[in-house]
This record gives sequence, structure tokens and C-alpha cells, in this order.
Amino acid sequence: MLLHLGLTLALSHLASSITSSSNFAPQKFRRALSTTLSTLLCTLGLALSLGGCGEDDEAIKTQGITALNDWFLAAATDNPPSCHAFGLVKFYDASCADMYEHAAKIAPESRTITSSKLLKCYGQGTQELCGEFVEIWLTSMETRGNTIQEGAVLKRDDGVFRLYWYRSDTLFTTLAQRAENADDQGYERTLEDKQTQLEAVYAEIVQRQPALYQFVMCTDASVSSSKLVGKPVAPKDISAADMASRAQQCPENFCLALVGKRIAPLCD
Repeated sequence: MLLHLGLTLALSHLASSITSSSNFAPQKFRRALSTTLSTLLCTLGLALSLGGCGEDDEAIKTQGITALNDWFLAAATDNPPSCHAFGLVKFYDASCADMYEHAAKIAPESRTITSSKLLKCYGQGTQELCGEFVEIWLTSMETRGNTIQEGAVLKRDDGVFRLYWYRSDTLFTTLAQRAENADDQGYERTLEDKQTQLEAVYAEIVQRQPALYQFVMCTDASVSSSKLVGKPVAPKDISAADMASRAQQCPENFCLALVGKRIAPLCD
């Protein structure tokens, strides 16, 4: 009980220091971290000696908030951040560049978290994916002085949170205008093409290398980054020998999915 109480208090203090802050500046995060680090390390050391304990929700949310802060900081630099590949596949109306370019228009010190919650699944219909997610909403201010809302969803794989989805008032407006300006028929055809892209790529690689036919396609519903068998490869670089070698690492069903423009071998 004392172990659980100590860990909970340390993590709760860290989370509350961040979420109750009047802004989202990195300096305040580091100050909050330093004030609880000693307590947290002692608690974790005791946990290890006693066999450990599970994470609580506040600790997981704190990890997500920290990862989002790092992503925001990188968005404002010449070395922009990456985005979760499956988030880009599921919500392809905005590119990673769209997201970090709009995030860079926000004054960092103006960000205030208004809510954060854990989700087991995110998206609706064909866009739904299940796993470990944290959803965070913020009230912020543009560099021009306009108050806006920002929302972000991060997905955790192998203990690491990555930016899965990001929108702001200005990005929503940009995407709406982009859709309105597009030719209606062409826009609908583009959406359909996205849904059939995997079949087209699969047909192409099988025609070029018939031996690849032994490896079936995955559906979006079965895609999970934790199931990746090695790194995704470009269609022009795929080989039957490489896929056969990777399939030997998969004790279950081996299949091929499309993530962006690359083929992702999965153990489904």
C-alpha cells in the first residue's frame, strides 16, 4: 500500500504540475519534473525490489503529454517531427507536414491543456483502430493573437507515444477549403483510390514476382504497428526471398499491408 501510495503521489504531482499550468512551455515541465524526480526514483527503486507494480492512468497520460510537448517543440524547428504512420493512413486528409506546419503557428507559451483522457480505440467505422491512445485538447493562441483550439491524439507502441492525429481550428479550416476547392468527382475518386491502393500495389508486385502470391493482403482492421515484421519496404524493393525469411519469424498469419507508400509485413 505504501509503495502504491508513494508512486501515485509522485506521478499525480507531476501530471497536475503540467496540466494545471497556465501554459505548456518546456521550462515549466522541467521544473515540475525536477521537483518529483527524487521521489519517483525512490519509489521505482522500491517497486523493483518488491517485484514492481502497474502503471496508473495519470502516469500514462503524463507520458502522452510529455511526448506531445516534444512534438510541438520539434514542429517549430528546422527539423520537423514525424507522425504515426497508421494515423496518416487512417486520416489521410491531412499530411504530417499539414499538422506540424499549423502547430508551428501557435505561440508555445500560450498553450493550456483543457482535457486529457485515455482511449482504447480511436476513429469511427473504417478509420477505427484500437490500442493505447491518449487524447489531449488545448486552448492556445496564434502568433497573430487569435485564440484557437487544438486537439491531439497520441498512440503508444512498445512504451513510446507518437503523434497519431492533430487538428487545430486553422487546420480544420484549411482542410475544409481544400475539399471545397477540389473537383467533386475527382475528390470522390481520390477517396476511392485510397481504399483500393493496397489491391493495386499487391497486383503489381505479384505480377512482377509471382512467388509473392503466397503472401496474402491484410485489411486495415488487422493493421497494428506492434505486429510489424521488420521495416516496411518500397514496392520496387520487395522480394519473395525477403518476405519468406520474415514469414519464418511469424508463428501466426503473415500478411502484407500498405502504410503510406510502403509495404508493411505483419504478423496478424
